[in-house]
Amino acid sequence: MALRKSKGLTQEELGKKVGVQAQSISKWERGVSNPNSRHIKELANALGVSGSDIFLLFFSN
Repeated sequence: MALRKSKGLTQEELGKKVGVQAQSISKWERGVSNPNSRHIKELANALGVSGSDIFLLFFSN
């Protein structure tokens, strides 16, 4: 995820902030699975963007 990288975070670091393992971050970034609503909120907080921005990253093609 370009946004994660632009914030200088590894998947492991972001996972710790969100409360998931780095493997989950990897799956989300690769489109294997999607974050749930709680994780969208945590991702937004960790990355300093709105929940809507995160939602659009994962759910708009």
